Amino acid sequence: MANITKDKETLKPFSEVVFSTNELIKAECYKEALMNKDLKSSISQGCTVKIISSYDNSYIAYGIVGRINNSSLDSVHKPSALGLSSQELEELQPQLYELLKKELEIFLFAHQEKDEEIMLYPPLKPMMIHDFVYKTTDDEVIKLTSDLSNLITLIKKNQLNLDIVIDFIKTGYKLRNYDNQYLLRAGQQITQVYNDEIESLMQVLKRLSELRKLK
Repeated sequence: MANITKDKETLKPFSEVVFSTNELIKAECYKEALMNKDLKSSISQGCTVKIISSYDNSYIAYGIVGRINNSSLDSVHKPSALGLSSQELEELQPQLYELLKKELEIFLFAHQEKDEEIMLYPPLKPMMIHDFVYKTTDDEVIKLTSDLSNLITLIKKNQLNLDIVIDFIKTGYKLRNYDNQYLLRAGQQITQVYNDEIESLMQVLKRLSELRKLK
């Protein structure tokens, strides 16, 4: 698994699985990840991640962040409005950050076993609690964006924000050096899935056409 051993970005997990099914996991971010501004800004709704099995690191599940939940670890003392900026909070109330929790809802749509190709459908077995979550590499994202059908179906099924589809396609478009044929295929796949929701479909297709201005 070259993309596990050679790519530095994949060597350090930023969160850990705390709930798991074969289609959805919830992962809690580590404290240091919450304090890393570069990492914090890159972990957003619609970004792709990979979960590597702690029992067999040749088995990987790939998912997309569908929702992000921020809450408190303290069930007794609930967060309250303090009127302080983030810088002021760090200086005056640094202990508050120790009580915060960021949890990701990650919807799985692909997996990979051993040295085989990435399969663009959910894993047949769930990942384990305490498995680690990593960022994906550009090479992996190119493969993950090659066929969008299952991902689009997953987003529709779970009523996720359609912006996730647009951002995902936008990433694939950029990584392919703005290949318009890729946009055309993406539009066809979206049309097949959303042919019974004309209003949503027209909005998405309009957004796709606007991506051509990125060149």
